[in-house]
Amino acid sequence: MQTETLVGLISGLGGAVIGFAGALGGAWIQQSYGAKAAKQQRMEQRALASGETAINELLQLGQLVEVAAVQRLPSEDWMGLAREHVRKAEVAISVIPNSGELRWRMTRLIFVMKTQLGDQDGSGTTKAYYMRGSREGVELIAAFLRGDELPDEENWVEVRYRERLEQFPAHSPSSQDRGVGRTNSDEPTASTG
Repeated sequence: MQTETLVGLISGLGGAVIGFAGALGGAWIQQSYGAKAAKQQRMEQRALASGETAINELLQLGQLVEVAAVQRLPSEDWMGLAREHVRKAEVAISVIPNSGELRWRMTRLIFVMKTQLGDQDGSGTTKAYYMRGSREGVELIAAFLRGDELPDEENWVEVRYRERLEQFPAHSPSSQDRGVGRTNSDEPTASTG
């Protein structure tokens, strides 16, 4: 064989190998991008579905409390249903992806509502907390789903949250300063300083 023919064959074979490698690399990149896009779409769909469920539960809670207030229903007639709506909303919120700040804010709001539910009095104050809580929860979730900044937390949530935490000494913010709830294993030892 002549040198020119060999050079042509080697060049052609090299080009085919490079083309094959490029095609494989392109297919791999496209598949990887497609998988990421599909995962992102699934997460967005899950966020929307869970958010809608939570909003619906909070709206039903608000309607229930409004009816209870207007009709002056005894607490045993509506508080069990109220607890169920709060629980379902809490579960729906817990599975919303990429929502750390929303979950934190809703956890505080739901804590206030749940501990108010524990009062078992069904008073006008209790109803007012549920109505405000359901309204604020809907606003928070809706803002998150729209991609807007979350609205500022209303002062009543912070105040009530701290009041309720104070009832649990080991978890209250001020108990850390007093050493409440600490065990001997929390104390520094001579070997650890």
